[in-house]
Formats: sequence, structure tokens, C-alpha cells
Amino acid sequence: MKIFVKLYGVLMRYAPGGRPQFSLRVEPGATLEDIHRELAIPEGRHVTLINGRRSGPDASVADGDTLVLLPPISGG
Repeated sequence: MKIFVKLYGVLMRYAPGGRPQFSLRVEPGATLEDIHRELAIPEGRHVTLINGRRSGPDASVADGDTLVLLPPISGG
């Protein structure tokens, strides 16, 4: 199955071919943890959204989903 991935900020360095937005083929039942491992994104404090909803590492993706990874943001 195929999902669409968008990486922002410092996470763009993990984008294949340097493209921060790309399609990715994954196995049915793939979890966010599987995808992070495939893209070599270390565990950390980043926000992951599936179709605009915040999701944890054990959440699975479905064909056609959009996955967005955002770095932590701080300010005051």
C-alpha cells in the first residue's frame, strides 16, 4: 500500500532524495514505529500526525493516508 509523507524542519534530513514530501510504499498493517525505522528517524520528541490527527508509535496507517512529522517547537 502507499502513503504520502511530509517531513518538516530538522526532520527533512531523513527525506529520501532530499524531497520533504514523498510517497512511500509500506506493508499492510505498518505502524508509525515501522515507518520511523524504515526512514531511519530516531525516536524522539517529534509530533506525528496521520490525516491531521496526532498519533502514537503503535498507530497503524492505511492505504492513501497522509503522514506528517513535525519537530518539537519551543518558545515563550
